Amino acid sequence: MKHTKILLLISMLLTVILLAACSSSTTNPSANLQQPEQSEPAATLVTDESPEATFEPQQMIDASGEQLEFQSKVAKVACVVSLCVDIVAELGMEPVAIGESGVRTIAVAEEFYGEHGTTIPSIGGSFFEPNLEDIITVKPDLVIGLLGVHDSLREGLAGAVPVYLAQPKTYTDSVKLLEDIGRLTGRTDEAKAAAEKFLSKLEKAKQKAPKDKKALIMYGTDVNFSIVTDSGLGGSVLKEVSHYPFKVNDPSEDPYGEGSIQYSLEKLLEENPDVIFVESYSYSPGTKALSEQMQELPLWSKLKAVQEQNVIEVRSPIWGDGRGTRSLGILLDEALEALYPEQF
Repeated sequence: MKHTKILLLISMLLTVILLAACSSSTTNPSANLQQPEQSEPAATLVTDESPEATFEPQQMIDASGEQLEFQSKVAKVACVVSLCVDIVAELGMEPVAIGESGVRTIAVAEEFYGEHGTTIPSIGGSFFEPNLEDIITVKPDLVIGLLGVHDSLREGLAGAVPVYLAQPKTYTDSVKLLEDIGRLTGRTDEAKAAAEKFLSKLEKAKQKAPKDKKALIMYGTDVNFSIVTDSGLGGSVLKEVSHYPFKVNDPSEDPYGEGSIQYSLEKLLEENPDVIFVESYSYSPGTKALSEQMQELPLWSKLKAVQEQNVIEVRSPIWGDGRGTRSLGILLDEALEALYPEQF
């Protein structure tokens, strides 16, 4: 009897096991095929937490001709020039620190970081000589500066932080620079979207603008002013949507190839623009705007733009210093509204 119970128990146990196996096979016949897919490790997903997953080492040549190499993604950018703030904002990032000498002005503009821009850590010193210790303290992966101004930073930060020197001269240069920094930061999609937004806006404006108004961008601190020509950054945009006849006819007048030259009221009166956009710069409190200083000169009142009250003081940090696609987009919007208020 004892052996019979054991055999019976064994028989019953085998039956239960067979039934369970059949049930499992019937209800989910593909379970074994799906298992490997379910066990894929999460590390294969491309997220901000795994930046090295898809980043490939990058080599970049900046405006100085220096070749920079990056083995890992740039996540922290320090800005000693407004152009850098523009680029970083377009990429959906925030600078780890910004220069105090004019650079913060663009950072706190409502189109950039607004009030939050006041909380971004500071880089002391002057625009021409940013404080090296302040830069090193925030441990950036990259510093973006301006060619011809921040060249010495490369020596001062050697072995600590790479320095990218930029100098876009036309809006196409600004677009390329945005795309280059987009690759370094692993934000190629953001760079592409920002570039397409600006270029699409410009193309629509080119199609819609009647181009029957003569425009000019002039700038300076006093009556010894300069103008932006059609080969300058702002001029390269405005010549697409207006009559912009100002050129560099003598290369010696523009030795750095920036597309800007000193000018005179006599020559300006010969061209007699319909609308004048003025970028005023001052280096001491209480300095009058450039257009106010020009009012003291007799020839100024003879200009068509002055007589028709189409002299417009613009935001110099954005129009003159921004240099990136966001600043150029703002320049375009504001210029179109002034030139063709009925169309735009």
